[in-house]
Amino acid sequence: MCPGKTNIENPGFAKDAEAKAGECALLRAVNVTRAGTFMTWREGQDLMVPISQQQSPMKKGQSYVVYVLMDPDGKMIGSTKLHRYLSEDATPLKLREKVDLMIVGKTPLGYKAVINNTHLGLLFKEEVFTPFEPGDRTVGYIKSIREDRKINLTLELHERSAQDVLADRIIEHLKAHDGVSDLTDYSPPEAIYKQFGVSKGKYKKALGRLYKKRLITVEKEKIALI
Repeated sequence: MCPGKTNIENPGFAKDAEAKAGECALLRAVNVTRAGTFMTWREGQDLMVPISQQQSPMKKGQSYVVYVLMDPDGKMIGSTKLHRYLSEDATPLKLREKVDLMIVGKTPLGYKAVINNTHLGLLFKEEVFTPFEPGDRTVGYIKSIREDRKINLTLELHERSAQDVLADRIIEHLKAHDGVSDLTDYSPPEAIYKQFGVSKGKYKKALGRLYKKRLITVEKEKIALI
């Protein structure tokens, strides 16, 4: 099956009409006023998105992904300024972690998506083979974490090379030791094998890949995270 929409019913997300504070939902604009826009929500109750909480002016009849929150007066409102409430920093998500996604909308690079109701990430267009609409839900994975800690997503995991796996292990080893290790390409083969269970040659190649990606610095006495 090509990556794209799944038939999963609302994975990890509440039903739109049941969304509560701290959750995202796809809601339809039913009344636009000077103060804000009223959205369909719970039975007999609309949710207002104030003007100050609108990413762009909303139009009656259109649907938007809205973050539900409680204002300082204790009133439930909505916001389409998702970046205010959802983190774009990958912490504490991990590479290749399985996550629930809600599509927010299309961008020149692909699709912006809500991750687990807590984060925002980007699904590049080359990862998608069937079009998405705002509010579509699916399951995806953390494909990569950029230098600025922003998140790239994928709908399908591919088998990774042993070198990629070893590179990830080196990064985790560095993180566990304050970002520094004395295991360099000058270290004895026995020390490298004891720590990683690989030959010195494979270790040096993995270091080279990380160095070219500018993820580490390499010196004779140590390697360190950038």
